[in-house]
Amino acid sequence: MASESQESSIDINKLKDQSRFSVDNLSLRQQELIEGWAFVLGKLAIILFVIGFPMAFAVYLSFTDSNLVNLPGEFIGLENYVWVLGQDVWWTSLRNVFLLAGIVIPTNIIFSFSAALLLREKLRGSTLYRVAFLVPVSGPPIIWAIVWKLVLFPNEGGIINAIMLELGVISSYVPFLSDPTFALPSIIMSQMWGFGLSMLIYMAALAGLPASVMESAAMDGANKYQKVRYIIWPLMKPTTFFLIVIQLVLVLRMGFGAVFVMTQGGPLNATMVPSYFIYQLAFRYNSFGQSAAAAILMFIVTALIALATYKPLQSNAEYYQ
Repeated sequence: MASESQESSIDINKLKDQSRFSVDNLSLRQQELIEGWAFVLGKLAIILFVIGFPMAFAVYLSFTDSNLVNLPGEFIGLENYVWVLGQDVWWTSLRNVFLLAGIVIPTNIIFSFSAALLLREKLRGSTLYRVAFLVPVSGPPIIWAIVWKLVLFPNEGGIINAIMLELGVISSYVPFLSDPTFALPSIIMSQMWGFGLSMLIYMAALAGLPASVMESAAMDGANKYQKVRYIIWPLMKPTTFFLIVIQLVLVLRMGFGAVFVMTQGGPLNATMVPSYFIYQLAFRYNSFGQSAAAAILMFIVTALIALATYKPLQSNAEYYQ
């Protein structure tokens, strides 16, 4: 009897030991899965809290008549979306931001790639040039919008007006920011010079070019133009693809600082962009529901354009090791 009780106690202890959870009892695949989730869960929780919750709340607000007094408001379905799509100023803002993207993105790619090539040659004073290219993107956009507003003033204080008047190009001061003809081009011009970050990315990509390819091109007698045209530029396609997608997303939501400081969407909505239109709906007209609907529509437009450009750009990319 004593031996039977002893055996039963041993069996119970074995069962207890086997029932206890231990990482050592798991397979290597299960251990890697647990470790992976342990690293990811914290960051995932932060992303969900910082991005997921505000996004979900914005979607909810877009279906309500919410305002500062009535928050959250009553559910009204798709009325906010119908209202936004029926506004001429909404379509004007989309046209303006697409025009902005069509000019700013190509100039950003051309300027940044050209500057990276020049700085790659290790010219005298290259550090100074690098700093000069980075200055326009180092400060807050509001600061540079104020600078551009001062530069474009229609009086003797406006540098551009003063230079053009001195050269005899114009006979009187041009109201760049209050004339519908010049307002939007002035906003676009103020956004064309922020290519410093793209230049740094191109410089990093150029530093990673395979030396063997460049040496082979030199041995074959290729000049600098031929190296850039037939070797360097094709190898830069992955970097260019990345920059185009990033710039596309940035440009479609950019312009708020410049428009807010320089024109406030005027004159006659000539410089209205979606970001400033969304701001006006929320904080000038106290319509959080309509503002949220416009924001969700802009998010959908941006996502669709990014997806539409991803495949053709990715398919033409040439990767190297």
